[in-house]
Amino acid sequence: MKKLCSVLLALCLALLTLSPAFAAETPAYDTDVKTTCGGHCGQSPLIIVPGIMQSQVYVQDENGNDLMTSDGFPIVEGMDLAFMFDMVALKAELKASIGDILKYVLRRDKDGLLDLLLGILDESFSNHYFNPDGTRVNEVAVDEYWYSLAEAKNHPDKSYNYAKGYAKDDDGNTLPTTKYKTEFDFIKAQVDITEFCEQYGYDHTYYYSYSSFGDTDAQAARLAEYIDMVKAQTGHDKVSLVFISLGGTIGNVFLSKYCDPSEIDRIVYAAAAVDGSYLLGDLMHADSTLKDNAVIYNDLIPNIVALAAEEYMALAYAGNTLARAIPNELFNDFLNETVTRGVNEVLGQLMHNCPSMWATVPGALYPSLSAQYISDAAHAPLKEKTDRYYEIQSNIAATLQRLQAGGMQIFVICGYGLELPALIAHYKLSSDNIIQAQSTSIGGTFANVGETLPADYVPAIDASYLSPDGVVDAGTCALPDHTWFVSGQSHLKLQASVNDVIGQCVQLITDPEITDAREHNGGYPQFNEYRDLSQIERMMRLYDEADQDALSAKKREAVEAAYADAQALMEKRVWSYDEAKAVEKEFYEAMQKAKLLGDKDQNSFVKYTLLPLITKLMKAVSDVFERILGGQDYWLIPVRWFK
Repeated sequence: MKKLCSVLLALCLALLTLSPAFAAETPAYDTDVKTTCGGHCGQSPLIIVPGIMQSQVYVQDENGNDLMTSDGFPIVEGMDLAFMFDMVALKAELKASIGDILKYVLRRDKDGLLDLLLGILDESFSNHYFNPDGTRVNEVAVDEYWYSLAEAKNHPDKSYNYAKGYAKDDDGNTLPTTKYKTEFDFIKAQVDITEFCEQYGYDHTYYYSYSSFGDTDAQAARLAEYIDMVKAQTGHDKVSLVFISLGGTIGNVFLSKYCDPSEIDRIVYAAAAVDGSYLLGDLMHADSTLKDNAVIYNDLIPNIVALAAEEYMALAYAGNTLARAIPNELFNDFLNETVTRGVNEVLGQLMHNCPSMWATVPGALYPSLSAQYISDAAHAPLKEKTDRYYEIQSNIAATLQRLQAGGMQIFVICGYGLELPALIAHYKLSSDNIIQAQSTSIGGTFANVGETLPADYVPAIDASYLSPDGVVDAGTCALPDHTWFVSGQSHLKLQASVNDVIGQCVQLITDPEITDAREHNGGYPQFNEYRDLSQIERMMRLYDEADQDALSAKKREAVEAAYADAQALMEKRVWSYDEAKAVEKEFYEAMQKAKLLGDKDQNSFVKYTLLPLITKLMKAVSDVFERILGGQDYWLIPVRWFK
């Protein structure tokens, strides 16, 4: 439940954090060569430009002091969404308002209830607001790393020095809230690039951090300065870059305005918001599905649960059946107005006024949305910036093609085939759950989720660029021969794909034999399939740590055979979801028979047979009600609330 609540909060806030910010003076940094190779090892240093909420950003007052919560923790934009708020004060205010809330409910006073709840949200969120001219109301301080990951291991992470009292040791002393003892620990938890570090050196690996809210152009200019620092410290004359998620917006500006091609070795766009995200675009003007009961009763709950915890999909489909007991009017009226007012009166003070939020609006929506929200005199300085970004965004395909024609190696990895959150109007666009695939592929053509391209579809180049599942035409991409597609790859599971997608990023950066996605692709097919290896990796660790000599010969032989199959699977560069699940089940059953799993692990029959069967049954029941009732409720509740 905690995980589900976190994702629901993320859908309200992480949507807002798709961009960079914060301009500051370049800090003094050490220019001595720190690498043992002196810049002559043949492998350019790697700079990670990370994604949403993957930097530590402290909100400050006018005197440069960190704003603190009532329980002694700073307001942080990053690390965890909960740390953006004074949660203790928020809970206390909600508790104190229970009487008023009940009063408004009993009176069916929708406006009074909304005024109260939005007032609480406004007070909690106001630390993150922007002025109409695009400047912040509060300043921020970013934990920046003007040194390599090797040096970051020697720096304690600032957040580790704070505690909120959630846990205590045996002596009653408050334990730190975060687990990041060093800056490296924090960085690794955001983007685990250990494979590159182990092969080519922690002193060859850098992490470019920035605020999620602010000025994209300023962050791109600062990246150019950061590259100069990396070159000075490593002795190398070129660097490689990986742009992840919102890092793609920085990449757009950097490559269009600040890039010196002679300084760049290889570039990878991984799940990057090159053309923004409809998740933010729809939220920007409250274009939700809360007015569509067919979506509410049939798609919304399974969609949200799939984002949070797929193991609870049986409950999700059961939730569809139960949700029909809630009358249509509640969705059509109260919830829809809640979202609309929440965006316009509270969240809009961030979204509508922040330059980087506009950088994540899809190009197709920008002209109409900017005319609606920032065309007045007060927003003129902001609109000047956002118009410049829109021009860059509109021409990024031509920019990348020009750079590639000039000799720069640019690669793209795109997840597709998943829905966006079903709260927004464009949720059926093929995506990686957060960004539509058209954006992350830089121009690919995709059928909507659950559909295929029309039978009479004419490929942009030829049929070899069509995916085997009939969903994708890679031929319309800006770089059709340099773009890889991973069916079912979720944006929310990139870190869990450390052996697959992140591993492929490392290979694209380091293997000179990989020059394209079609012929010289290092064994990675242009069209691949997401697989979840987390359970397999956990079991491998458990077996490595177990007392193997205590096992009988028969049980040990079975586990080691499954272990070998798992190792062989992990080395494959052609990925299959079904194959991975089969190997996982074999390994799980062997480990369970050997009594090497934890006490909380489910029985293998329950996990791999019974629960999938129940999920299918619950979905079948939900589908029956969908066919019979469509977007109608049961009409079990005669009293209509909030009329």
